Amino acid sequence: MEEKNNQENIENQEQKQEEIREEKSLTEQEKDELIKKLQEEVETLKQKLQKTEEAAKRLSALYQSIQKDFEDYKIRAIKEREQIKEESIEKFAKSFLDVVDNFEKALESFKISNDMNAIMQGIQMTHYQIINLLQSYGIEKIEAVGKFNPMEHEALETIKTKEYRNNQIVKVLQAGYKYKGKVIRPAKVVVAISEEEEIT
Repeated sequence: MEEKNNQENIENQEQKQEEIREEKSLTEQEKDELIKKLQEEVETLKQKLQKTEEAAKRLSALYQSIQKDFEDYKIRAIKEREQIKEESIEKFAKSFLDVVDNFEKALESFKISNDMNAIMQGIQMTHYQIINLLQSYGIEKIEAVGKFNPMEHEALETIKTKEYRNNQIVKVLQAGYKYKGKVIRPAKVVVAISEEEEIT
């Protein structure tokens, strides 16, 4: 009986060893499949990485190109502003030369003529020409009448008077000018201080 049991044990052990071998073999197959799957994933990731690197290179090149274009634009804009400024000065100078020519003609006529009416007319014509020239460039004279406005007028003097109301402009000492609505020089004025206002 013992021999029979031993025989069964041996057979059982052999069967178990066979099962273990089969399990090992199956596990190796699974390992191979897993390795293959991992290799495929690694390959996919490599391809994605390569595409990402290529995209990054393209973006970097695009950024550098845009940056260069922007720098070129800034340089061009500065040159264009300078050119516009120079052309504006040149245009103004050419326009002003006509006024200078007329003024020089008026001075010459003063030397040979004693006619005060002709002299006054020459001065008035030159003044008119200067005002027109300024207006053609958007420069206009500030109206300095009525109430004092600190945004457009500068009070150089005040005078006590009953003839004018408080804060009224009495006299313009120097004309003021605006360029396209912006004050470039305020009108210098004398402003009234009402004696009645001062008492109260």
